[in-house]
Amino acid sequence: MIDIWHKEITPKQKSEPFLRQVLARYIPKNDLIIERGEFGKPFLRDFPEWHFNVSHSGTKIVLAISHEMPVGIDIEQIKSRKSLENLVKKCFATSEQMYWFNLPENEKVAVFYDFWTRKEAVVKGIGRGIALGLNHCEIDVNQSNNFLNLPNNEIWYTQKIEFSADYCVAIAAPRADAIVNRTKNELPSLGTLLI
Repeated sequence: MIDIWHKEITPKQKSEPFLRQVLARYIPKNDLIIERGEFGKPFLRDFPEWHFNVSHSGTKIVLAISHEMPVGIDIEQIKSRKSLENLVKKCFATSEQMYWFNLPENEKVAVFYDFWTRKEAVVKGIGRGIALGLNHCEIDVNQSNNFLNLPNNEIWYTQKIEFSADYCVAIAAPRADAIVNRTKNELPSLGTLLI
C-alpha cells in the first residue's frame, strides 16, 4: 500500500518539516536520519524498509510513503509554456513525440504534463532522477499507466492522481497492483486508487 499526503505551502518553502511530521505517524522516533542516495533520492538510514518520495510545485507539496516497496511521485503546476515543444523533442521518446505532435492544440498542454509527471515519478522512484534519461522512459501512448521501455529493464507502473484542475500528479511503483491510499486524517490528504 502507498499512502499519499499533500499540503499547501508557500513558494520555496522547505519540504523536510512536512516530511518529518508525516513520517512520525509511521515511525515513532524523534531522531529519524534522512540521507540521500548517489543521485539525491532521500531514504531513512535506520529504516530501509520504509520508502518515500516527495515533490512540490507552485503552492503544493505531495508525499508518497510505502512499506517494503519503492515509490515515486511528481506534481507539476499546469501552465502553458513556449518551451513545451522543445521539451517534447528533448525528453520524449519518438513514439511519444509523434503522438503529442498529432494532438489537437487544445490537448497538448494537458498531455504534456500527464506524460511528464509519469516519467518523473518513475525516475524518482528508481532513484536516478532525470539522469536516467526521460527520453529513454517510453510511455505506452495507448495505455499511459504502462511503459514500453525503461532503462536497465526496470518495470514500473504509473497512475494519474486526480488533484486539481491546475496541477497534475502521478505516482509510480514497480507493481501494477499497488494500492494507493489517500490518507484521511487531520493533515491535508488525497485518497484511494489502484496503480
